[in-house]
Amino acid sequence: VTDVAMVRSVVEAGAATLSDGEAAKMPSLSQKWVVGEQVEPGDRRYYEPTGLLYKVREGQGHTTQADWTPDQTPAMWAVIDVEHAGTLEDPIPAAKGMDYIYGKYYSDPEDGNIYLCKRTGEEPGGTINLQYLPHELIGQYFEAA
Repeated sequence: VTDVAMVRSVVEAGAATLSDGEAAKMPSLSQKWVVGEQVEPGDRRYYEPTGLLYKVREGQGHTTQADWTPDQTPAMWAVIDVEHAGTLEDPIPAAKGMDYIYGKYYSDPEDGNIYLCKRTGEEPGGTINLQYLPHELIGQYFEAA
C-alpha cells in the first residue's frame, strides 16, 4: 500500500463520520463510487462524473453495476447536498434524481434560472423524487421565480 493510498483511506474514514450536510461540502473526500461494490442503505459515495455525493436509499442495498450509476438510478441513490435554505436568496442546487420539496426554490444547473417547486393540491414541505431538472417540468412541478 502506497503512502497516498494510506492517506486516502484515512481521509475517507474521517469523511464517513461527518453529517450528510458536512460531507456534501467536500464530496470528493468521501469514498468513491466503484463498480462491483456491495453497498447498504445509508452508505454514501462520491460520483466523480457529476461531482455529487449520493446516499443509498432505505431498502435499496445492492451491488453496484456499470449501468446503475447513482445519477441514472434515483430510486436507489439520493443526492446529498450542502444545506441550503431553499429560499429565493439561497436556492437549492437542482440535480436529476433528487428529492424536491414543495415550497422550496431550486437553481437549475443547465439554464442558471431559479424555480419554485409547486404543484396544485400539494402542501409546502411535501417531497417528490424527480428524474428531471426544473426547467424540464415548468407548469407541472415548477414555476419560474
